[in-house]
Amino acid sequence: MAMGVEDTQLLLYPRLIPLHNMELEGEAVPSPLRCSEDHLSDGGAFLLENGHALFLWLGQACPPELIQGLFNLPSLAHLQPNTVRNARRLPSPSN
Repeated sequence: MAMGVEDTQLLLYPRLIPLHNMELEGEAVPSPLRCSEDHLSDGGAFLLENGHALFLWLGQACPPELIQGLFNLPSLAHLQPNTVRNARRLPSPSN
């Protein structure tokens, strides 16, 4: 009941931000997509954000260079879920 309209809207309709087609030299953040399975792709990388949590979604065919750059691993097959879950939190205004 105490949540504002914008926060409620973000919680009900999270933002899906495609990262795989971002220009690395540019500073512009890609436009968010409507959060739907139709927008996810096997070769894509997306951030899903709802105002309370941030999720990184990686497709099975995600480029190895991206996996190497993010996790220092050769492929997603080498990624252990518990290592990501226990990742260190960086300082932010909310914590």
